[in-house]
Order: sequence, then structure tokens, then C-alpha cells
Amino acid sequence: MKWIKGSLYCVVPIIMFFLSAYFTINVLLKTQKTIVCPDVRGKNVEEAKGLVESRGLKFSILRYERRNDVAYNHITVQKPEANIPTRKGRVVNVIVSEGPELVKVPVLTGQSLQVAEEILKEKNIEIEKTIYVPHANAGKVVAQIPKGGENILEAKGVILFIGNDQKTYFLMPDITETNLAELSEEMDMKQLKYKTVYLKGERSITGSAIKTSIPSGTIFKGADEILINVN
Repeated sequence: MKWIKGSLYCVVPIIMFFLSAYFTINVLLKTQKTIVCPDVRGKNVEEAKGLVESRGLKFSILRYERRNDVAYNHITVQKPEANIPTRKGRVVNVIVSEGPELVKVPVLTGQSLQVAEEILKEKNIEIEKTIYVPHANAGKVVAQIPKGGENILEAKGVILFIGNDQKTYFLMPDITETNLAELSEEMDMKQLKYKTVYLKGERSITGSAIKTSIPSGTIFKGADEILINVN
């Protein structure tokens, strides 16, 4: 009987262990409420803390670390991971960036390049690139990336699009049967630059009394000055 009694001393604790484990898993854990852990990465500490606590979780900052790609006081890492089920009341540990501050980009559209440079310098924002595009507002900022009002990391750059003189092109027509008055009127209407020179004792090859420095059928820029020779 002694060996039976000894066996009971060994078996009973094992049975109690399994019963306890079963009770814990099937009763206690099932009665605990689980929720989905929110995603707080990229949010500032105040916003993240409010979001976590609103879900019935606790919020804790593990440490701060230097990150140049994440703004100051914003979350870089979180544990447990975002969007996974977790028990209510669990602590969400986060790592916070000590990176650069966020700066609001000013509205620069309509400003000259010089004024835009001064405004950006005051806000510690660099001009990453300047692109000149054909536009009626020559020398002015006609567009920008990012747009005015958006937030970027301090010391990051913006791209400015500056208006440039629009280049127009014309085709020189056949002026054999055209007189000077008609040609001048056409030039003035198209706002072309021209200069009239009167010659004596010369005859054109075509037999016309008018010759231009740009031959008929030639494409030329609107900014080019045309020389009109008149016999």
C-alpha cells in the first residue's frame, strides 16, 4: 500500500497543475476582453497616448532616439505591433524620435524668387530645386512642392517653379505680293519686333520691292527682330 500512497503523492500535484492550467486558459483568459492595438507610429506623443488610453490600454515611453527622417516627439516604434489583438489593460511601449521639428511650408505662389528665398531662409527651409517653366508671370513663383500650408521636416527642401518668358514661334509668309503697309500692320498685330531700312538703286531677285532678313517659309522666334529692306 505504501507504493500506492507514494504514487498518489506524485500524481496529485500533476493533476492539480493540469487542472489549474485548464482553468486559467479556458476560464480566466476567455473572460478577459481583447481589443485591436491601434497604430500610433508617426503620431506625436500626446495624440498616441490619447488614442492608446481610449482603447483601454496603457501607454509607456521606453526611450528617445535620434531620427532624421521622423519629426521630433513622434512615435517611431511600438510594442505590441499595430492592428493585432491584445488584452485590455496591456501596456503599449513606444520609442520616440528626437529628430527635427515640423515646419509649415509658406505660400510662395506669386512671389519673386528673391522674396521666396528670404521667406524660406527665415523658416530654415532650403530650396531643393528651381525649375523654370514658360509662364506669363516671368520671374515669379507659379507653383511649389510641397504646397503652401503642408508640414515638412525642418531643413528639408522645397521645389519652386519659376515663370519664364514664353517662347512663341512664327512662320514667315510669302511677301511677294505684300506692300509695306500690310506687312507692318501684320507685324504690329502679332507684336513682332522689326526695323525698316530703305535702300536706293537695288532690286530684289524676286522682283518685289520688299525683302526681309528672314526668308519666306522660315520658322522664327517671336523675340527675333526682323529687318525689312524696302527699295
